[in-house]
Amino acid sequence: MTRTVRTRHPASPQQADATSGHGRNLALLWAGQFVNTAGLMMLVPIMPFYLEQIGTSGVAETQTWAGVAIAAPALALTVVTPLWGRLGDRIGRKWMVVRALLGLAVAMVVMATAGSPALLVVGRLLQGTLGGVVEAAAAFAGSTGSDDKRGSTLGKSFSATAAGALAGPIAGGLLVGSGGLPRLMLVIAGIATAIAVACAWALREPGRIPEHRTEAKPAERQRPSVLRVPGAVPLAAAAVGVYFGVYGLIPVYAEHVEGIVAQRGSASLWVGVLHSVMWSATLLGSFWWGKRNDRTGRPLRTFALAAGGCAAAIALVSLPLDPYAMIPLRLVQGFCFAALAQSVFLHFSRHAPAEHKSGFVSTANSCLLIGQSAGPLLAGPLIAMLTTPSTVLIMAGACGLGCLLAVKPYLDEKRTHDHLAETRPIRYSTRP
Repeated sequence: MTRTVRTRHPASPQQADATSGHGRNLALLWAGQFVNTAGLMMLVPIMPFYLEQIGTSGVAETQTWAGVAIAAPALALTVVTPLWGRLGDRIGRKWMVVRALLGLAVAMVVMATAGSPALLVVGRLLQGTLGGVVEAAAAFAGSTGSDDKRGSTLGKSFSATAAGALAGPIAGGLLVGSGGLPRLMLVIAGIATAIAVACAWALREPGRIPEHRTEAKPAERQRPSVLRVPGAVPLAAAAVGVYFGVYGLIPVYAEHVEGIVAQRGSASLWVGVLHSVMWSATLLGSFWWGKRNDRTGRPLRTFALAAGGCAAAIALVSLPLDPYAMIPLRLVQGFCFAALAQSVFLHFSRHAPAEHKSGFVSTANSCLLIGQSAGPLLAGPLIAMLTTPSTVLIMAGACGLGCLLAVKPYLDEKRTHDHLAETRPIRYSTRP
């Protein structure tokens, strides 16, 4: 077997500048994602209580508005994320982060001043349409930095989502009874605006390599298709399935816990505790999975393993277990959930042309958002037709289906990885 020997050349000034600004970029993206997710999730667990404060009456009306309000941001994001991604490829991913933060600020002001359920839903739709900080930041992180550290960058970036999902509901739960939620929304709007200004000033995106345009055939000038990413179609279906199961469990879980705890009044406390346990594990798992993806170079294996872990943990939750016995299951689910989105984004960004990474990552994210919105919307009708444990098992089955759909792309990735390992050149560094 013949192997070539390569020498490592000094970094160019542009590369050195990008490397030196990597930590600053990551800090700004982390702050933006944290504030965005905290604002998005602060109402989710206590949405029915807040809706009653602004005008709903009766269980049926409240639950209907709650389901619509919870799903609204994801539904809007599903439609607009690919469009924002393509615009980011044209004008710069940095400005998509700034745009998303300012959009979040506008949405939070609308929500803070909403005096009816309909206006609250309008604010939530704006939160998805104009916001999308997490998606913009993921596209930025997935298209910058060195290839061998991109997984860690995405992992650190997604830890902000977990931290925001942990802190937001805690703050919302503390303030919902005192009427302080509108003030908190205005505070989040102010913080988002400040971070947007900081990103506009300090966020550094590596300079783009100018394209050398020559006369080309019309077919060669066509926009690269995301379908050319290895395993794109089954991975898209797998992403929908896993996120359908994980997010569809959210409205079902409270009902399930309420039927298990001995004291009915303690159900809300246990729902909050188990919610915090899951997102704490997600926060820690984000770093670990990111480093693992960099070390192994096989994000699809990570996705398949994590999807299977989510399926197993959710399936066991359907059993009539004591709440204390659910803690390790929620830890497993949260830890595995941390790997899903970042692994999909890493795979799509690796196979995207340099000038179209945002569009590819955003398209992949739309698949996650379809599952994220469809799960909660269909959970209510499923509970009405089936028992709660049966509905939980359906959510576990959706995650299991996602795992199975990812098997073939994972095996193809393994063959490609093994082939590259056999032909990869030996690298030597020459130091003065």
